[in-house]
Order: sequence, then C-alpha cells, then structure tokens
Amino acid sequence: MNSHYKRFTARSPKADIVAAIAEYGYCIIDSVLTRTAADELRERLEPIRAVEETEDIHKLGHHRVIALGVKNAVFLKPLCHRLILDIWRAYLGPDMICSTWTANYLFPNSDHIYWHADHPYWTIAPPFPQISLCGQTIWMLDDFTEENGATAGMPFSHKKFQLPQFGNQMPPDCELLVGVRGSVIMADGAWWHTSTANKTNKPRSALLGTYIRSFCVPQENLRAQLKAIRRPSRELRQIMGGNQYEPRLTFPY
Repeated sequence: MNSHYKRFTARSPKADIVAAIAEYGYCIIDSVLTRTAADELRERLEPIRAVEETEDIHKLGHHRVIALGVKNAVFLKPLCHRLILDIWRAYLGPDMICSTWTANYLFPNSDHIYWHADHPYWTIAPPFPQISLCGQTIWMLDDFTEENGATAGMPFSHKKFQLPQFGNQMPPDCELLVGVRGSVIMADGAWWHTSTANKTNKPRSALLGTYIRSFCVPQENLRAQLKAIRRPSRELRQIMGGNQYEPRLTFPY
C-alpha cells in the first residue's frame, strides 16, 4: 500500500490541517494525547466493552460501543478536545455538532471489513452534495500497525461523490494509516475507508467521533444521551445537539 498522506503535530497550523483534509481527504495528527493518556482511556473502555460482549458480537470480528459519554464521563474530554473542535468548526462551520461518538474494538485475528463512507452519505442517493457534510475523527487507543488492523483510506475519494463499489477488496492505490497510540486520524466523512485485518493475538481499539453540519440528522440520538449527563457545560450541550433546531409544530394546526 502507498503512504503519501500528510502528517501533522498538535502544534501544526490548524489552517494547514484543514487544507490537507479538504485536498487529500484525510491526514494524521501525531500524539495529540500522550501514550499514557491513550492507555488510560483504553483501560476505561475495556470493562464497558467486556460487559456488552456477546458471542454474536465476537463473530462479527469487531465490537462497536455506543453512548460512551453516558457510560463513563472520561470519554467526554476527547469528544470536546479543543484542537479537534477548532478544526471541525473551521471545516464544517462554527455550529457543527457531533453525529456519533463510539468506540470500535477489533478482536484478534479478525478480518478486514468492506469499504464504505460514513453517515450521512450512505443515506443519500448519489451524486453527493459537493460541500462537505461531515468529518470523522479516529483516536488511536492502540498503536495502529500493518499487522493489527490499521485503518486504510483511499486518497481523493471524498471527491468522488458516491459510495465505493469494490466491496472488501484492497485496491493497489489505497493507503494504510499507521501511527502511535494517542494519534488522531481526521478525515472528510465522504472518504472511502476500511479497517484492515487484525493478524495479531491482541485487540486493537479506537474512539470514533463523527461531526456534522448542524442541518444534518445525527446518526446517534445524542440529544437523548445529553439528558443523562449531569450538569453539562454549555459547549458540551451544543456539541451533543442540545441547540440543534427541531420542528415543534404538532397536529392539529
């Protein structure tokens, strides 16, 4: 696989990061969190995931953990990380909100999954709108390596304005996004991507945050989750859709 995407640090100019996402479709920001901080988040995730695991989930090869902020408030901090919010506000508008905030856990010896684009694109008939509707953030809680299921992406695919059509095949021009734990992948939500096979005997964990323009329908009902969070900050309320417009007219008129 090729590897020509851009890498940044948390001190890189935010405008350069935004420009790289817009041009290429994705980038990596190295070591946004320390390895120790990433380890602590992974340790907090494990008991939540273990309680929810079933035989059917294990057969899938991966486990998606939803409602993270309700299950443990420690996960609200990366959701509202200042660098991440600044970048997505520049990319999607100052009133953007979170669409879904989950964790993904790849089981050892799991296979790669099909290529896809994120919500809301799989709900839209192509061609997609030529403005970016959402952005995806992938927090590496383990090192992402060629062996343990690192995410793969297709450069410039966010400009195709349609869903990928090659199933779970690995095209020669795709790229493997590797990095140390605590690093973050930031991508236009229309990018084509997949998680690759975890060929190791250890799991691979990540936090997944998708942010959308305020006029889009979120994937998760974060507003309902917000009601379960005690004394949310003004910013958290906004990010979780507490200020998003909703129709209030009822029948009969």
